Amino acid sequence: MKRFALVAGILVVFTPVNVSQAATEKDFVSEASRIVGTHQPTSRQHTPEAMAEAARAFLASLDDGQRQRAALALKHAERREWTNLPARPGAGGIRLGDLNAKQVEAFCDLMGTLFSEQGYAKMCNIMLADDQLLPGGKPRRGFGTEDFSVVIFGEPASDGPWAFQLDGHHLGVNLAIEGGNLTMSPSFIGTQPEAYHLADEQIRPLAGEVDGAFQLANSLSDAQRKQAIVSEKRGRIKTGPGNDGKVPTPAGVPCGEFDESQRELLLSLIAEWVNNLPPEQAKSRLAKVQSEIDQMHFAWSGSTKPMSDISYTIQGPSLIIEYSCQDLGGNPLNHLHTMYRDPTNEYGKQLSD
Repeated sequence: MKRFALVAGILVVFTPVNVSQAATEKDFVSEASRIVGTHQPTSRQHTPEAMAEAARAFLASLDDGQRQRAALALKHAERREWTNLPARPGAGGIRLGDLNAKQVEAFCDLMGTLFSEQGYAKMCNIMLADDQLLPGGKPRRGFGTEDFSVVIFGEPASDGPWAFQLDGHHLGVNLAIEGGNLTMSPSFIGTQPEAYHLADEQIRPLAGEVDGAFQLANSLSDAQRKQAIVSEKRGRIKTGPGNDGKVPTPAGVPCGEFDESQRELLLSLIAEWVNNLPPEQAKSRLAKVQSEIDQMHFAWSGSTKPMSDISYTIQGPSLIIEYSCQDLGGNPLNHLHTMYRDPTNEYGKQLSD
């Protein structure tokens, strides 16, 4: 169950960790899956020192060969070669399946400092969703928790620039870090399936991105809806992997026309991405986003009836969010793609890298 709160006038959405406390080893298909599904990070501190210390501890847990794959220069080309597709041959980074239990735990501990509780749960739940695509739980090249890779770019430090990348099927997450400043742009966050069961719990990794969007769309007046709905059929994501620097022409209804309740719904929906960041960074980012609502557009493609095959976009001066159902797999409601970008701060270009 979600909890909502107004923090400095900004609607913040808190989502509890979804990993089932009742899960046992038999609920997972691999050692990496079990740890990702059950491990609780040793620290939830999000200070620059805690982030850098956790990154150094993760790298220190690796042997020399593993470290050569997991630690790359800050400006290495691999930083921009992320994808949401199943793991590609020759991809950089270290696979979770090539790590031992202690190393995977160190990876989780690092994520616990870099992401909020919501963000940590979302990353874990998306990786575990991918396990559902393994026939009979058997390995399948490019799929499953074992085939997600992690890279650290630059030297983790409390006062200098460095970066973190989590790359795999339905996750291409890029964090640029310098001191207490973090950006998560660009990041692809998707899931297949949309929902699954882990022990006694149903997990929906993108529940808020789905349910909140329909709530906003159905709050629109008839006149607003005519502007917002740009197509009867869903469109495709335009700013995904390989489209760095692309800024689509804004479409849909101007959000400056929204009343106060619609603005809260919009900010709550945007927070599904922003609140993956640690609380202080999320609060700062949401304040920036809130200041730009009058310059945003919200566009919708498809029916506004819940459980419809749709796409939508939210676009403002420093924000591009895209969401789209996908055909592959037979049921478009069960295969979801999203993109989050800040075109003013891609790969932390506002930071001193």
